Amino acid sequence: MEIRKLVAPAFAALLLAGVGAGIWVSHESVGVQQAARVEQAKQVSLRGLIGSEKEAFFADPRVQQALAAQGIAVTVEKAGSRAIASRYDAAKYDFGFPSGAPAATQLNRQAKAARVFTPFFTPMVLASWRPIADILVANGIAAREGEVFYVVDLPRLMTLMAQSTRWRDLKQSAAFASGKSVLIASTDVRTSNSAAMYLSLASYLANDQQVVQSQDDLDRVLPVVEPLFLRQGFQEQSSAGPFEDYLALGMGKTPLLMAYESQLVEFLLRHPERAKAGDMVLMYPKPTVFSKHVLVPYTPAGERLGVALETDPALRELAHEYGFRTGGEVRGPEVWARAGVHVPEQLVDVIDPPSQEWLERMTVAIEARFR
Repeated sequence: MEIRKLVAPAFAALLLAGVGAGIWVSHESVGVQQAARVEQAKQVSLRGLIGSEKEAFFADPRVQQALAAQGIAVTVEKAGSRAIASRYDAAKYDFGFPSGAPAATQLNRQAKAARVFTPFFTPMVLASWRPIADILVANGIAAREGEVFYVVDLPRLMTLMAQSTRWRDLKQSAAFASGKSVLIASTDVRTSNSAAMYLSLASYLANDQQVVQSQDDLDRVLPVVEPLFLRQGFQEQSSAGPFEDYLALGMGKTPLLMAYESQLVEFLLRHPERAKAGDMVLMYPKPTVFSKHVLVPYTPAGERLGVALETDPALRELAHEYGFRTGGEVRGPEVWARAGVHVPEQLVDVIDPPSQEWLERMTVAIEARFR
């Protein structure tokens, strides 16, 4: 009986303490959640510089709504990646969002951001047409895999260009018996990331399949890569212009265009009748290079946008609609396949671009030849 009298109060005290602790923990948890909601509800308005190929994504009302749900409103201006890298201004902008890792590296040297974000990426492809692809297959330069053409011998294609070969000189070229030289059209290497990625590939091949990283390498590759850009004539400053010409004017204007995979995938997703027609062809150079869309934040608000783009599932799904590959469990190609747009889920023959220093040196050397 005495033991019971002693134990009962002690047990009651423990019970009261446990209930009190539970109430305190619950209250504390609610407080944390409320604080998080308050923080999320804080509206921030950002301004940033982006590559032109992301303009439609940021203009999409669904993207704006998904960002607004996290308290973020974004105003963007488009510019070439090289221009973005040279226009760091934390007083005017909250972030820069070029289309390539080298430009982002240069930008971050000035921004000194603790963290950068890569929410999207896309491989470089050759936008072409089925008759052109058939000619390249007949000449042993391309091979068909499923519904996608892969360039299996990019060095050989580059050799044809160096030899000023004309399309009509190729075997079985009746569908395009043109006197035009075999060339890959690109944007202006002085301004645009897609041309810089083309330069990365061309210089790698001209340097015995090694990334350019010395003055000796630079001297070796310049005589090979300069004509690839100088012989094209007029070139657009951003990737949107050449792609519009490719769509509107067809293979007579653009038999081969260095483009982003995302551009073709987005178009085919929005125009399923063209995907079924099969006249437009994605050709994957071997090797190829990935264009990484790297967001460099200048301010805490810019970092908040980077986190949202990398982690929000709704924003990743919308990125897939615009042809971008992402991280996460669903990366893009499997979604596109269900819509009838088939691309390789993985690419294994991929090179790294040169460092920003050597890419810039090559670009400056080519720029001097344009004058």
